[in-house]
Amino acid sequence: MAIISAIREYIAGCPLLHDGAILGVDQLEADTIGYTVDTTPCEPVVQKYTDGSDRRQFLFVFASREKYGTKVLENLANSGFYEDFADWIERNNWQGIFPELGDYRTPYRMDIVSSGYAYDTGDDTARYQIQLRLMYYQDRRYFTHG
Repeated sequence: MAIISAIREYIAGCPLLHDGAILGVDQLEADTIGYTVDTTPCEPVVQKYTDGSDRRQFLFVFASREKYGTKVLENLANSGFYEDFADWIERNNWQGIFPELGDYRTPYRMDIVSSGYAYDTGDDTARYQIQLRLMYYQDRRYFTHG
């Protein structure tokens, strides 16, 4: 399974998401309330081991399109959502709940790289986002199995 697919599935299970909102990959509509998981470039290998296994990272952004405007309470709610989302990620870390990456890949941590923030604002909606990093161990057998 592709890592971005596993992350999308994992985030789709977050109880904070609006019911019925679309969760895309590398795509967020300009005027519809929804979510996306976007890949971020990075050096994937963090540490190589002599047996051919390694520790890896996968950087990504979780973003949403939210209602936005001059109402302070609405904008506070948007920022509060990202605080709650970061708390959900942290609780899952402590409980060992991570995306399922398949055979020979074992996730061991998800880091919050940046807090949630308004990235692109318009008159009625804004893109809010938070950057995260999934850390995982990849066994050398990943490239030789089946």
